[in-house]
Amino acid sequence: MDTGDDRGNVLDHGDEAGRAVAATGLWIALVAGIALVLIGAFGMLANLKPAVWVAMIGVFVSIGVAVAIRSRNK
Repeated sequence: MDTGDDRGNVLDHGDEAGRAVAATGLWIALVAGIALVLIGAFGMLANLKPAVWVAMIGVFVSIGVAVAIRSRNK
């Protein structure tokens, strides 16, 4: 097996596939965070006390993922 200094570049595509997978994961996490905010909002309308925490977690997740998407290297 060749263990040269290819830095994982086995298929000669650089790290484009890894970037695509990471970007897709970040977008999925952003959608999930927004979904938590919406679920929490509807829960608050139904007077469910844990819904506030669900909404807060959704806000924090959404902010964190948005910052990660914005600041990732292109």
